Amino acid sequence: KPKVAVISSGDELVPVEQVPLPHQIRRSNVHALSAALRQWGVEVTCHHVVDEKEQIRNTLGALLESNHALVLSGGVSMGKLDYLPEVLEELGVEKVFHRIAQRPGKPFWFGRKKGAAVVFALPGNPASSFMCLHRYFQPWLQHCLGQKAETPVYAQLSSDFTFKPPLTYFLQVKLAFDPAGVLTAIPYKGGGSGDLANLVDADAFLELPAGETDFNKGEAYRVWKYRYG
Repeated sequence: KPKVAVISSGDELVPVEQVPLPHQIRRSNVHALSAALRQWGVEVTCHHVVDEKEQIRNTLGALLESNHALVLSGGVSMGKLDYLPEVLEELGVEKVFHRIAQRPGKPFWFGRKKGAAVVFALPGNPASSFMCLHRYFQPWLQHCLGQKAETPVYAQLSSDFTFKPPLTYFLQVKLAFDPAGVLTAIPYKGGGSGDLANLVDADAFLELPAGETDFNKGEAYRVWKYRYG
């Protein structure tokens, strides 16, 4: 059974049962990520590190040797206290890439160390981390387990949509079948990558390719589902 450690980072995070102060937010990502991982048959442990390099180094150093993969949430952007990429490289984890031309999830960091865990360091915003887990970690896990890759699912946009930045865009959508039995994707734009509640209302991410700005009603695009039923 694959062993994965899910690690949140940041002084501003507090337990979900605690009422946060104005400068704090609840530590919700680890629960969303670990729930998805357990659905995929993964043995999960959850951890937290504060913005202190020595604690980060000690915690990650131990977890790298005792897990098949690490899934980190936060600490990989360009902030003054985003130490994770630096510490991971100090621990001998080879950076494969850092940053992808996509939204949400642009700061995604991926690395590996021979004989140790593979590292998926995801952005801290809820929609970003959740999307990256389904778009990148789940296919990697299926490949490692020798499972057959899922047949790609496509859905037609229910309305026109415009996105101008030159990035791949993962649009949150609600899925439904129209009267003709065609799978349609209803956009749920929400409040951006920090909008955790919007994930509850939507069913999937619709992958809109970079290089286009206008996406028309009836056009079909790849769907990354996270809700089934």
